[in-house]
Amino acid sequence: MKKLLSLLLIAGIGVGAQAQDKKFQMGLVLGPTFNWTKIQTKKIERSGIGNGFTIGVGGNYFFNDNIGIASGIQFDLESFSINYGPSTNTALGDVFYAYTDTDIHKFDEESGRVEDFSGTSAFLLQTRKFRAKYVTIPLFLKFQTNLIGPFKYYGKFGLRTSILAGIRMDDTGYEANYDSNNGTFEQINSYTKKMENMKPTAIKKGLSLVRTGIGIYGGAEWNFTGNTFLYSEIGFNYGITPALYQRSSHLVDKSENATDPDGFSYTQLDIRNNPQHIIELKIGLLF
Repeated sequence: MKKLLSLLLIAGIGVGAQAQDKKFQMGLVLGPTFNWTKIQTKKIERSGIGNGFTIGVGGNYFFNDNIGIASGIQFDLESFSINYGPSTNTALGDVFYAYTDTDIHKFDEESGRVEDFSGTSAFLLQTRKFRAKYVTIPLFLKFQTNLIGPFKYYGKFGLRTSILAGIRMDDTGYEANYDSNNGTFEQINSYTKKMENMKPTAIKKGLSLVRTGIGIYGGAEWNFTGNTFLYSEIGFNYGITPALYQRSSHLVDKSENATDPDGFSYTQLDIRNNPQHIIELKIGLLF
């Protein structure tokens, strides 16, 4: 984190030093975020409102006194929870995975087996808390007033695109058994267990690699000295791409199937498209 802050500061100073033309502004930005997943399937349900924190470099380039482009690069830390099994909603099914230590193994739907796994350790998932890191690149059109006293007021409209940089998961549920001979999963006790810092070994990590939202923001800048502005803003981002992978590579959906030898079938969990909406509050400096 210290290295990241140093790089962002150097980037801001370096670009700012070259921006002699006041069509350019550069500075630092930080603030909290709040997110919620729009659930569009009966396979899962949202568990509360998620939260996060963002820090980065922001800048503006103006075509004239009132219209320009706002962009930058941000580092986001976010968390949110999803229910996969019955909590209050008994319509949710049984979702399992096989694991070794903190590694969750890939499930191959064609063979009906967990790949490269001969153990028996499995887990019946109830609730999962995602802890994710993103690199975010906002790109907005910015419309601002002229100075009204020491203040400018503005609005922004555009896209907020985030690239997944890392993920860990904290799971709650029950111990289960995986039979590698038959490819079956079964709960073995009723004592709730918590699994921390879990991570899938497959390329798909549970969250989409890229997510994009359409954002609208409003804010004010205070010219408190020279060419330096202190600003604050609030924005809403409407998610248009999935926040979670629509078809999981490691979560196994167990459902009744009369034609199967043990009366159940096992498939990769398919949750369809569930975008994420974000409210962002930011303060920053522009030079």
